[in-house]
Parts: sequence; C-alpha cells; structure tokens
Amino acid sequence: MSGTMLYQPGKTFLHRADARAKIAAIIVVLVVALTTTRIDVLVALTAVVVIGLAVLARITPASYAKALLLVIPLVLLLTLLQSLVQGGPALATIGGVSLSRAGVLLGLGIGMRLFAMGICFYGFSVTTSPSDIALALHKVGVPYKFAYLTSFAFRFLPLLQDEARTLLTAMAVRGSAESSSRHPLRRGRAIVRMLFPMLAGSMKRSSDIALSMELRGYSLPGPRTFYRTTSFRTGDALLVVGVILLGAALLVMQWQLPAPFTEGA
Repeated sequence: MSGTMLYQPGKTFLHRADARAKIAAIIVVLVVALTTTRIDVLVALTAVVVIGLAVLARITPASYAKALLLVIPLVLLLTLLQSLVQGGPALATIGGVSLSRAGVLLGLGIGMRLFAMGICFYGFSVTTSPSDIALALHKVGVPYKFAYLTSFAFRFLPLLQDEARTLLTAMAVRGSAESSSRHPLRRGRAIVRMLFPMLAGSMKRSSDIALSMELRGYSLPGPRTFYRTTSFRTGDALLVVGVILLGAALLVMQWQLPAPFTEGA
C-alpha cells in the first residue's frame, strides 16, 4: 500500500502471535470480503479489521490513511464504470448519461472490499517478520524453497521502493521536472521512464540472489534446522477462533438480514 508497508518490531499481541494464526485470520477476512459486495457487510468487516488492529497491534488509521487516500480515485473510477454498464433503475442522470443504482452500489461494494483487504494485509506485513512468514509456511507443509520465496517478496518490496526513489532523484538532478511535478500526467511519464531501469536492476539483483541461494545449498534435499522456532500458543488459538466467529457472524448477517439501499428498503 505504501512505503510504510514494512515489518515494524513491537511487543503487542499481534506482534507476538504465531504467523500461522495471522495467516488463518487473513484467510477468513478474504473469504468474507470475496463472497459479498453488500456494503453493510463490508463496512462491518472493515470496522472489525480497523478496531482489531488498533486494539491488538496499536496500529491506528492515521498510519495508513495516506495509502487509503490513494485508493479512493480507483474506487470512484470502478463505481463510475459499474454504474454505466449495470442495468436497472437510474440513480442519477449526468449530461444525459444514466448512472444505475445497482452499478453504484456494486462499485462502492468493490471499493469497500479493497479497503478491508488492504488494511488487513497492511496489519499483517507490519506485525509479521519475513522470517516468521517463511517458518510458518514451512511448518504447514510448504517446501522451504517456496516458503522462503514468499518471505523474500516482503524483503524485496523496500528494495524496489528505495531504487524507485533513487531513480526519481537522479532524474530530478539531471534537470527533469516531471519527477517532482504535481500534475498526474507529467508524474506518470516520469514513472514510465523509470520502469525499465528499475526492472533491469531488479532482474540483475534477483539473478544474483538466486545464485547466492544455490551456492548456500537452498535446493538440497533433506531436513532443515532453524535458529529460531515458533510455537502455537493458547492466545493464537483464541485469535483464530475469535476471527472465525466474527467471520461466521458477518456471513450470517449477509444471508439472513435484508440488504440495505434496495428498492423499497
């Protein structure tokens, strides 16, 4: 979501929780978010995620507010497109173009889905170290080579962000005003020019890391030993059970309660 989407050590409940419990919680959130576009259910899910991060990890909305603001134009675009392609009664007519009520609700529901999933993944990345992710995946049966690739992806993100920042600074030093322009089109051209050298550097770095892994025997068969270990404790089990119960309650809310904003509601 942003450059702050990095692990930040801490002593909160979520920081101490086993990575497997947090992965299970993410799966529950994804299941609820991807099985509905009802705004009331998704608003409740987003509120649960926001409150949970604030209480269990001391992560307030202020820490990811800027990233959410960047998603708002995408949500507005999705809402506009859905309101144009979906049928049904018109909610409004702008310049002779009818915006359907069903399309607006669908677009807003998709936007709320993005908010819920994005905040959830942000909380996971901030409270879980990449090494814990690899160890947790390996413990649930994922081969260590693929488990390590998952954790490596989290380590690779800040490298890409630093390289992009360096390239933009280099463009500004060489007299390019596009890299610091507030105009979205000029800023977009600077990003396009930056993509090729950034991708070329990323491929070279990836090749060097792959060679280094092979030299250290990452692909050799046999059992592996670990300097650090994790244990699934009572608090982790309570976290999983609590998230499952909340997810079930939201699903019941979706199936049993009438949807708001419908005709006649």
